[in-house]
Amino acid sequence: MAFEIFYLDDEQDLCENFKDYFSSNEFNITTFTVPEMAIEAAKKTPPDLIFIDYRLPGMNGDQVALFMDKEIPKYLITGDHLLTTQYGFVGIVSKPYRAHEIQSILDVELENKK
Repeated sequence: MAFEIFYLDDEQDLCENFKDYFSSNEFNITTFTVPEMAIEAAKKTPPDLIFIDYRLPGMNGDQVALFMDKEIPKYLITGDHLLTTQYGFVGIVSKPYRAHEIQSILDVELENKK
């Protein structure tokens, strides 16, 4: 069974790029551009890992994370290099991110799941 990953960003192009680049037999990527849709999907079928953009319409990444199961590892993605967050994310990824950085996270989280 594939490792389930949610990616939430209000920019559709970034969602498509993430999915195109990282989807594989090991990783099933589901993308969202609307925070409420990601929250609802995570409640119905919790993923193994979530990437959340910080600046979203109507709420920020901290707020989104609070609505999701605390057991799901979450990484914040942001272009704001001076950002401080209140939520205990596993890590913070700076935009623009490098593919090898995301791949490293995926590999570590997949290994942790085994």
